[in-house]
Amino acid sequence: MRIGIYSGSFNPVHLGHVALSDFLVQEGFVDEVWLIRSPLNPLKQGTELMSNEARQHMLELAIEGHKGLRVCTIEDELPVPNYTIVTLQTLQQRYPLHEFYLIIGADNWLIFNRWKDWDTILRDFHLIVYPRPGYPLSALATDEFPTVRLVDAPLHDISSTEIREALKKGLDISNMCDPKVVEYLHKYASC
Repeated sequence: MRIGIYSGSFNPVHLGHVALSDFLVQEGFVDEVWLIRSPLNPLKQGTELMSNEARQHMLELAIEGHKGLRVCTIEDELPVPNYTIVTLQTLQQRYPLHEFYLIIGADNWLIFNRWKDWDTILRDFHLIVYPRPGYPLSALATDEFPTVRLVDAPLHDISSTEIREALKKGLDISNMCDPKVVEYLHKYASC
């Protein structure tokens, strides 16, 4: 099976995350997308994170009923901070019959050489790069990397930071998150 690995803070998960995952499965780029909630992203230290349990629960709520999407908790077993290369290698060891495709935004592709063992990732795994607001695929150079595929997925201009700010101000976030996630966030924020 071709498994897309979509790892992130998901702080919180939003409609853009799920829509991209659905698109990749429905359009046949991968057979499944495994969403992995990172306990701590080494490139995002200092970001105010909701608890691992809260982010995990919201991921599960957000993908309910979405065929081909599942939540993977492998990073909970790995040292913190964890690096993507370790996650991918651990998955490959556990599931040797699967082919793994790391899913990243165009913004991350531009700084991919800052990732730990980025060259090993490019050598041993596939990458799917999707557009992000302000980072068009046409501006990306990938010709020298045969394992990288640019995917012109629909843009969703939603950010988890924007959602957290809206929550602090008491603004409506129903157009940014699944209704079950919105309900959970309101309960979580009141705790």
